[in-house]
Amino acid sequence: MPITSGSGLFKTSYRGDMSLFGSPFIVFWTCVFIILLVVLPFIVSPYHLHILNLIILASIGALALNMLTGYTGIISLGHGGFLAVGSFVTAALANQLGLPFYITVPAAIFAGALVGLLTGLPALRLRAVYIILATIAMQFIIVLVASDFETRSGHTGGIPVSAPSIGPFIVDKPKEWYFVLLVIMMIVALFCINLVRSRVGRAWMAIRDRDIVAWSLGVNIGYYKILAFVFSSAVASLAGSLATYYMGFATTTEFTIWLSMFYLAMIIVGGLGSIMGSLLGAIVITVLPYLLSDIFSYLKVPAWLEGRIFAVQYALLGLIIAVFLIIEPEGLVGIWRKRIRPYFELWPFKFRRTIVTTK
Repeated sequence: MPITSGSGLFKTSYRGDMSLFGSPFIVFWTCVFIILLVVLPFIVSPYHLHILNLIILASIGALALNMLTGYTGIISLGHGGFLAVGSFVTAALANQLGLPFYITVPAAIFAGALVGLLTGLPALRLRAVYIILATIAMQFIIVLVASDFETRSGHTGGIPVSAPSIGPFIVDKPKEWYFVLLVIMMIVALFCINLVRSRVGRAWMAIRDRDIVAWSLGVNIGYYKILAFVFSSAVASLAGSLATYYMGFATTTEFTIWLSMFYLAMIIVGGLGSIMGSLLGAIVITVLPYLLSDIFSYLKVPAWLEGRIFAVQYALLGLIIAVFLIIEPEGLVGIWRKRIRPYFELWPFKFRRTIVTTK
C-alpha cells in the first residue's frame, strides 16, 4: 500500500528526479527571484547595497563551511583561517607583485586548497572534538603567519589592495561589485548543488550519517574527508580573496575566532546540509549587527548600553543558535520545508493530507 504526497507532484523518471526545478511553479518563482536580484541594486541606497555585497560574500563562505560541516559532518571552528589564506595570498600577490585579478584569485584558491589538504590530514586519525581543536589550531597558525607577514611588509594597519580590473573595466563601485559577486556566488552555488548530487556528495553524506556503514559499503573515508577539507578551504579562500578586493585591504584583526563562530551560526540558523540554508543563514547573521544598530539608534538607548552593542550582539547570536538547536534543528530550511512549502503546494486547500492509494 504505497503512500504518496498530497502535493500532486510526482517524479516518474530518474531525469525528473535529478532535475533542479521540480515544477513550473518553481521555475516561475526562480525567474522572478533572478529578475529581482538584477533590479535590486538600482532601487536600494548605497548603504543597503553595501550590506547586499556583504551578504553575497558571506554566502560564499557559508557554502564552503556547509560542505564540510553540514554535508560531511566534520565540525570546523577554524573557518576564519581559511578565509585569511585567500585574503593574504591576494594581498601579497596584488600589493607586493602587482599581479592582476585573474591570477591572484586562482592562486588564492589553490593556496586555500593546499592548506585544506594539510588540515585534513589529521582528520584521518582524529575524531569529533579533536578535529575541532585541530581546526582551531590551524586558524591560530595561519593568523600568526599572516600577522608576521603584515608586520614585515610595513603595513601595521592592514595591507592595501587596489581595485581590480576585469578586462577593460575597473571594478571600484559597489554596484559593479554587486554584479561581479552575484555571478561568482551563483556559479559556486550551482557547482555545490551538482557536487552534492554526484558520487562525491553522496559519499560525504554517507560519512556524515554513519561512517562505519559508509566504510563497509566501500567508501574511502580518508580520501573523501580530505577532499571535503580541500574543497571547503578552497571556496573559503575564494571568499576571502573577493572580500579583500572589495574592502580594499587585508588585516589579521578581521580573522578572529569570532568570525569562525559567525559562519558556524550561519549554517546552523540556515540549515545544516542545505545549499539554500547557507544562503538564508548568511542573510540573517550578516544583517543582524546592522539591524541591532538601527534598533539601538531608533529606540535611543542609554549610552552605556549602546557602548556594549558588541556584547549584546554576541549574546543575541548565542541565543539564536540555542533557540534553533532546541526548537528547529533543521534551521530556516526546516521551517520552509515543513510549514511554508506544504502550504503553497496545496493552496487553496486548508489541510495537508496524505493520499493513500491501494492496488
